Amino acid sequence: MKKKNIFSGKLLKICLLLLLPVLAVTSFFIFKTKAQTADTETITTHVTVGNTPPAFKSTAPTGFPKENTASTATVPTAIGSAVNFRATAIDDNGESYFLTICSTNSITPVNGSAGNCASGAKTYCKSTSTTSGSQASCSYTTLAGDPWSNDWYAFVCDSNSTASTCSASHQGSGDSGSPFFVSHPPAFTAITNNSPVNPGQTVTWTATASDSDEQQVKLLVCKTAGITAAGACTGGAWCTSSNVDSNPSCSHSVPVPTVAGTNNAYVYVVDTLNTPATGTTQGSNSSFVVSNVAPTIPTITLNGGQPITLTESDETPVLITASVVDNNGCSTLSTIEGYIYRSGVGYSGATGCGTAANANDNNCYRDTKVTCVRNSCAGTTAQYTCTANIQYFADPTTTGTKFPAENWLTTVKATDSGSLSTNTEITTGVEMNALLAFDVSSSPAEKSIEFGNLDPGASSAPLVPLTTRATGNVGLDQSHHSTNANMCTNFPGCTGGTPIPITNQRYSILSSATYASATPLGTTANEVELNVNKPTSTTAVEKKTYWGILIPTGTLPGSYSGVNTITAILGEIADW
Repeated sequence: MKKKNIFSGKLLKICLLLLLPVLAVTSFFIFKTKAQTADTETITTHVTVGNTPPAFKSTAPTGFPKENTASTATVPTAIGSAVNFRATAIDDNGESYFLTICSTNSITPVNGSAGNCASGAKTYCKSTSTTSGSQASCSYTTLAGDPWSNDWYAFVCDSNSTASTCSASHQGSGDSGSPFFVSHPPAFTAITNNSPVNPGQTVTWTATASDSDEQQVKLLVCKTAGITAAGACTGGAWCTSSNVDSNPSCSHSVPVPTVAGTNNAYVYVVDTLNTPATGTTQGSNSSFVVSNVAPTIPTITLNGGQPITLTESDETPVLITASVVDNNGCSTLSTIEGYIYRSGVGYSGATGCGTAANANDNNCYRDTKVTCVRNSCAGTTAQYTCTANIQYFADPTTTGTKFPAENWLTTVKATDSGSLSTNTEITTGVEMNALLAFDVSSSPAEKSIEFGNLDPGASSAPLVPLTTRATGNVGLDQSHHSTNANMCTNFPGCTGGTPIPITNQRYSILSSATYASATPLGTTANEVELNVNKPTSTTAVEKKTYWGILIPTGTLPGSYSGVNTITAILGEIADW
């Protein structure tokens, strides 16, 4: 029998013991010697398996962290809304993991839990424990204090209870990657406008407003309260500004006509994303006032621009026409007054026709003596006609009268419903023609001299009075004559009776005159200085002449007639 080699067997055991610390697993080996009998030994092996951090799944975009939905500069997240984050990670140790979103690129592992963002950093959110290979999610509700742009860093940390580890950060990619954006409402703290304004002027609103989100702002001035989500006035706009960096303004041109009064104007500020501002100024009523403006009178005519010719012993309607403009609208005109006056009297001043106490039918017509009616009204312009009833004795202004250097003027005064008024005087007046007119009468007949019954050879004693009454607007003298040589019984044929010569008639301005002292009537006009004063009212102004006749001896009996001509002559001004 072959003796066993003891030395070689021990050497093998020593070598095996030296190799045990580096084996990855525990194994058992059985060595059989070449001898007929076996010697079996059992040995252990040991290895430490390291804890590796989870890793974001590389299959994009499913695994990489992202915002769901993407928060971008054009589609930011509103304050109070959530930014949702998602990611999928795999842990090679097969452990579950946590997703953490931080504001900086730093995280500290926490055994058995999600990692903590670095001191001073903001933790946007942490997920619950998520199985390796499954999707983790968490969300962050935005705050008013968040800036416009917010960088984020995603980490995944395993749930190892003794030696947790975390991945490197990842910020996603594209629109759904870092950063997310928070939309802040614009700051809108004040509004002003430059009213009151007149029709035809411009009212401008200026806002004190800006936006912290690197966006521009615009101002909306609305006719009614409320704006749409698209940044437009719901009930129409007075004006809308363009987008500007700050303090937007816009203007509204007030049309003509516009009625005076206060107009509501609701103001709003939005940014380029149509995010509305907040605060008490947003939606407030920055009303504007359209002022009441005085009317104007661009055109006036008096009597069609023609001289005024009066009517004997009566009133004459004289027309004033005027165009009156009110930029608040012609319907706001309340009162139109017309004045007609001699230019020497004028309209203004203590003695002018504009003062009620100075109304005078000789030189100033106003109030009830002038009535105005509206003929039409369209837009800003109304047409009026005023009628003045001018008395027959109104002062003439033609040559040879008392006021030859003057004429007659008119002023139209327009007052609106807001009690604003204007008065405008015509620039070119018209003449008041002289009216030489009179009536004569003799009791008992008018326009007749009744000599009564006389015998041949007899004359009138006393003389017969003939009354001359001025019925025009000037002082009067007269001329007397007859175009017929005789009085006769069958006048004017004068083929019967015995004609009585015209020269047998005589006249005088003296009530004490006798036939012998009177002036014979002839066929040639002879001026008589009667000196009838100019009338100044409807009270009669009159004087008498005295007439007589001598009946020639031999005159046949009968009723004799004739015609005398009495003509008005403009009296000397000193005698008016």
